[in-house]
Amino acid sequence: MEDGAEFFSGHNLRVGFYDLLFGRASNLIGEMDFYRDFTAGAGSVLEAACGSGRLFPALGAADRLLVGFDASLELLQQARTHYGSDASLGRPLLCAQRMENFAFGHHFERIIVGYYGLSYVLDAEGRRSFMQRIADHLTPEGQAVLHLPDADLLRRAVPQSEIDAQRGSLVLKSEIPDFTGRLAYQTTDSRVEGNGAIHVTELTFALLDESGTTLREETAAMHYAILDRQDIEALAASAGLRLVESLSGFTEDNESELIVTLVPA
Repeated sequence: MEDGAEFFSGHNLRVGFYDLLFGRASNLIGEMDFYRDFTAGAGSVLEAACGSGRLFPALGAADRLLVGFDASLELLQQARTHYGSDASLGRPLLCAQRMENFAFGHHFERIIVGYYGLSYVLDAEGRRSFMQRIADHLTPEGQAVLHLPDADLLRRAVPQSEIDAQRGSLVLKSEIPDFTGRLAYQTTDSRVEGNGAIHVTELTFALLDESGTTLREETAAMHYAILDRQDIEALAASAGLRLVESLSGFTEDNESELIVTLVPA
């Protein structure tokens, strides 16, 4: 089976510019305010699959323990560079661990599994193990939030015209020292595999200079486990957790997401 975390490994365009490529999507409008409210008053916060630390400004506070882990060494380095010494965020503690077997000698009042983190755990046993780790690391009154894509959207057959329209480019002015150019991206395929259990998106990325000459081109595949609310409820119950809230987006007009809150049963 493919490793969903592989998409985030290596020194490449998709990892180096991940937040620029994916962190500004319209389905994330309201995300930061949601997490600020969720962590308000908490003394300790753990973010699983924290990536570059994009959510840290919403999760951190000077008097709060903020811990983040990720399987991607490259994204963790970005997080350390941007936030590792930020006293206003509590100087986040960062380490490399995988979601299926992470372990800390501490319980947390809030645990965040943001931006489709659980979806990248492709095998069922890995997801069960991860959910048990969540339960083991929550305080008795703690809460965990998981953000996933809507399962029905992942299952649907995407018309070729829609796939062809998923392309664009971003102007790079300060992201690379002494370089001005563009980062182009394009979806080349969108399909469901594994007897309906896995959604695959094939992507191409290219770095172009000011003249439009392609300096570097890469392809990659993003794999998501397709999970609906019932799947999450079953996983939670197996680990001694229960689902207490479910949202379809960070704002009322967004119905493309699955955002669930879990607590100890």
